Amino acid sequence: MPFLWAAVSLIILLFMQRWIHAHLHGVSLLLVGRPEAAIIVYAVVLFPGVLLHEVSHWLTANLLGVRTGGMSLLPRRNPDGTLQLGYVEYYKTRAFDPIRESLIGAAPLLAGTAVILLIARHVFGVTDLAAAIVSADVNVLADAVTQLLATPNVLVWIYLIFAVSNAMLPSRSDRHAWPAFFVIMFIFTLAVAFLARGTTLFDNLARPVAVLFGYLGTAFSIAIAIDLICMGVIAPLEWLLGRLRGASVVYGRPPGEETAA
Repeated sequence: MPFLWAAVSLIILLFMQRWIHAHLHGVSLLLVGRPEAAIIVYAVVLFPGVLLHEVSHWLTANLLGVRTGGMSLLPRRNPDGTLQLGYVEYYKTRAFDPIRESLIGAAPLLAGTAVILLIARHVFGVTDLAAAIVSADVNVLADAVTQLLATPNVLVWIYLIFAVSNAMLPSRSDRHAWPAFFVIMFIFTLAVAFLARGTTLFDNLARPVAVLFGYLGTAFSIAIAIDLICMGVIAPLEWLLGRLRGASVVYGRPPGEETAA
């Protein structure tokens, strides 16, 4: 079940991120009125997440012995018209394999998950909120929500989760080696399952995997909750700015074309 939870919440988060990227860019355009300036505003809003995204790429590549080149945290428009919020260059040699490339590509997702869980646990105390939800006691739940909203600098922490969660999902270039990686891991899993059948080894290996997907599902669910709140701000803000300017943004390109690589 943890795997299903993580998979479903990831799909939901992906669609929400596409909407948020598109409409956040739209709000920026309505706010400043100039496309190039709008890109800067849009990139600044997501900067903490982009910073974590690119630094995690760079650190993972170096830890895995992959030589890196330049790193940029400045947005740029690709030849196909999409926006790239940042990038890290690394060199693919003959010794460069799909496993290392996949780990480098997945690093922002894992780093973002860790940051979200740390904020949720140590700042917001979501374990208390979860216990209140399980208790099904309205008074206990109300107290837990009140305590959460009373967290010092609550809006800053919500913003950080928003920025991180909307920049942590792997871009198209990050997913380049994933098919080969999944094939390798599938074969490896089958081999382990065959060799470990009838022993406690399989159970011992299954537990940490379930815990990992449980953490991912928790982080994705928290990100979804924060994104829902932020979507509730972005949508009326875009409508209001459109009314004030007498204009509206036409989304001709599919949402979510903006990437951090």
